[in-house]
Amino acid sequence: MTAKPPVEIELKLALPQQQAQAFMKRMARRRSVPVQQHLTSRYFDTPDFALSARGVALRVRQVGRRWLQTLKTEGERGGGLSQREEYEMPVRGGEPDWKRFPPEAQAYVPDALRPHLVPVFETRFSRTAWLLTGRGGAQIEVALDVGEVRAGQRRQPICEIELELKAGQPDALFVLAQGWALQFDCVPLDVSKAERGVRLAHGEEAGPVKSVPLTLDSAMRVEDGFAAVVQACLAQFQANLPGVLASGDTEYVHQARVALRRLRAALRLTRRVCVLPNELMDGLRVLAHALGPVRDWDVLCDETLPAIAPHFPDENGWQFGMAVLQARRDKERAAMQAALAGARPGAWLLALQRWLQQRGWRAAPEAQRFVQLSPLDAWARRALKKGHRRIVRRARDFEHLQAAQRHAVRIAFKRQRYASEFFQSLFDGRRQARYLAALRDAQDGLGRINDARVAQGLLTDVQAETGPMGDFVLGWLAAKQADAANDESAQQVRDFMELKPFW
Repeated sequence: MTAKPPVEIELKLALPQQQAQAFMKRMARRRSVPVQQHLTSRYFDTPDFALSARGVALRVRQVGRRWLQTLKTEGERGGGLSQREEYEMPVRGGEPDWKRFPPEAQAYVPDALRPHLVPVFETRFSRTAWLLTGRGGAQIEVALDVGEVRAGQRRQPICEIELELKAGQPDALFVLAQGWALQFDCVPLDVSKAERGVRLAHGEEAGPVKSVPLTLDSAMRVEDGFAAVVQACLAQFQANLPGVLASGDTEYVHQARVALRRLRAALRLTRRVCVLPNELMDGLRVLAHALGPVRDWDVLCDETLPAIAPHFPDENGWQFGMAVLQARRDKERAAMQAALAGARPGAWLLALQRWLQQRGWRAAPEAQRFVQLSPLDAWARRALKKGHRRIVRRARDFEHLQAAQRHAVRIAFKRQRYASEFFQSLFDGRRQARYLAALRDAQDGLGRINDARVAQGLLTDVQAETGPMGDFVLGWLAAKQADAANDESAQQVRDFMELKPFW
């Protein structure tokens, strides 16, 4: 019988650097005696990073006078929790010794690559580690790492907490992590030190993260598909969260908001069978509400107004009005960042991840049989059919609909687009591509009308401060709203209505 490969189960948290001392003081109250080490790790790869492309990290770490070589695979990860194969053993020097790795570890690195492996970056950090007993008697090694990743002249700070499960159930990791997220503003971290090193070596800066296509299997059960969809939405929100809290890049806010909207759409699709607990749903509402206002101001300043600016005759008057609007936008951004930080998004993410791990929806008796046994393929077809009918019913006589009715049509298009993207991998063919393209076109067209309506509300609040520029823009937007029924979106809606569904 082949022995199972060693598996590392770990939950990683990003800790704000200013909270490191507070965390150390908190841990000093525990009975566990800390072990402190200064660790230097060299990561090896080919010059074109062939190993990292294969999802493999290879390092040699100096621990005091000893050297340890480690090979890790990409494994599974989400919400800070990772499960991956890890092979570690001592070596005599600072270079990998392939003879010491077991055959199953050597298989991850082809013979042809081994002569070309060179040090590509390194990490240097201080580690303070404690061995704790968690829920159910679980044994957990907690490590606080503070230092930096180095690649040539480039540097990137490290300040993170790793919770490695030595014995027991992974749920014990979440219990500890949630408490620390509430107390120290931690957030789950999925990006390993090795990945950060590769990016640093390439000179890549972290940036806003868009949603990525899902790979679902038609043989999946509904609950497995649901979990995969929710996990993807959470991953997008989590990846953009640091940028929302610390960056002025408006795209972070946009992508974080999209992630939460997609999550709400997914929860709505399964609201009869996979019901989110009230406290998690309340947290979702708080986070979405915090992001909304500043995103509206971003759209106004970056998208709506630049299209109108060339038509205003007084450049100085325009710049005066823009300065007023930018100041209001900056105020909204500061308020958003404060509200978001106060909502403890890291704790919410961990709580939702824990609910996913536990398959928490099974607690509802009426949902158990359906979500566990119902095939995803058939359920997805029914959901898409229902969403399509909703659009057709609401979009009849679109040209004669009132603003509120057109807004309801836009929401129906958006939800159907998200659902179609969630289930995209279950279907194939040109009809699906045409259907998705038509959904996106209609949603974008209707979105521009909605942006004009929102912009009117924002400008009305500050009209007295913006002078002639504000009056001009409000007049422009009023004309846009009056002609909304004849906008290109009307044709886009008609084009969609003529399409045959792809399922």
